[in-house]
Amino acid sequence: MTSPAPVPLRGSRPRSGSAPLRVLVVGQAEGTPGGISSVQRLHVRFLAARDDVTVRLVTTYDEVGAAARLRLMVGGIARAVALILGGRVDVVHLHVAKGLSALRKGLIVAVARGRGVPTVLHTHAGAFAEWFDGLPRPLRRVVAWLLRADRVIVLADGARETYTSRLGVPAERVPVVANPVEWPAELPARDPHAGRVRGVFLGRLIDRKGVFDLIDAIAGLHADHRARLHVTLAGHGDVDAVRAAVAAADLGGSVEVRSWIGPEERDALLREAELLLLPSWWEGLPMSVLEGMAWGLCPVVTPVGGLATLVRDGDNGVVVPVNDPAALGAALDKLLSDDEVRVQLGARARESVAPFGADAWADRLVALYRELLVPEQLPEQHGRKPHHG
Repeated sequence: MTSPAPVPLRGSRPRSGSAPLRVLVVGQAEGTPGGISSVQRLHVRFLAARDDVTVRLVTTYDEVGAAARLRLMVGGIARAVALILGGRVDVVHLHVAKGLSALRKGLIVAVARGRGVPTVLHTHAGAFAEWFDGLPRPLRRVVAWLLRADRVIVLADGARETYTSRLGVPAERVPVVANPVEWPAELPARDPHAGRVRGVFLGRLIDRKGVFDLIDAIAGLHADHRARLHVTLAGHGDVDAVRAAVAAADLGGSVEVRSWIGPEERDALLREAELLLLPSWWEGLPMSVLEGMAWGLCPVVTPVGGLATLVRDGDNGVVVPVNDPAALGAALDKLLSDDEVRVQLGARARESVAPFGADAWADRLVALYRELLVPEQLPEQHGRKPHHG
């Protein structure tokens, strides 16, 4: 099945040439930990900076108590539906993962589709196929119908088939748009021969992100390398279990465990580090790797999701097998033995993510929105001031 073609908004009028495009972004609360929130912050900020777009953010999720989460979900869906039915939106852009995130956003997609408002579904979950395939067959059909948007953004070529086969969206409506990165204007001077080498892991502190593989790998390093390396693990998830694993491996002098950190603290870590470590078992295109590469860190990753094409082993980073602490440890030993190579890989990593700058990314999104619209769909002049609802 294919996604229905957009139809003009009821009661819409021809658009003035200077009228900005009205974009509704549906996603998480801005302070929510995780890569989706990082992408969404850049999305809203870089759209709001433009003269040809007004952006409104509606949130349907936050990491709060169950009752408050339910109120936010119901209220956010209601606000989005009211804006769509009231003719106050030209395009709806929804950031979606899996599970309840997919169901929440699917309801809004279905309403917009019925109203003739184009929708862009921005997918982020590396394990969407696993979740979808585990649903009962009748529910899979419902979810596929709900999520059948006009465009379904994926983060890498390899993710296309996940959504074309399950949602019934043709391949030409599934563009690959990699995550953006905010470009650090200046890098610190990194001495390749400094005694201490700092590494950073940024992400959920769960087994499938490879954090326990990383702990095992560090524990197996040569003693002098283990003494030289200092790794900060920062993220939300099972922080206590990770701290217990670090203590059990007697790595208190080499590994520091923090909970989730904000952008300023993240940038402070990246400024001081040389290695970005993410031996994940599955991914889309993780923001932490893009951010680390933009700061000139050498990425040490697994060939999963978009990382399989972004990071080239021995060229702009190091690629290790999934769930293989011994191979990860060997790679770290090599990087700690050759200071020049480590720094060179970081420099090439920065060069390779230059095309991921957020300004060009926002330009591409706006071009995509305009492809979905015909002149009759756009209303007359609206105010330019962005509104965050």
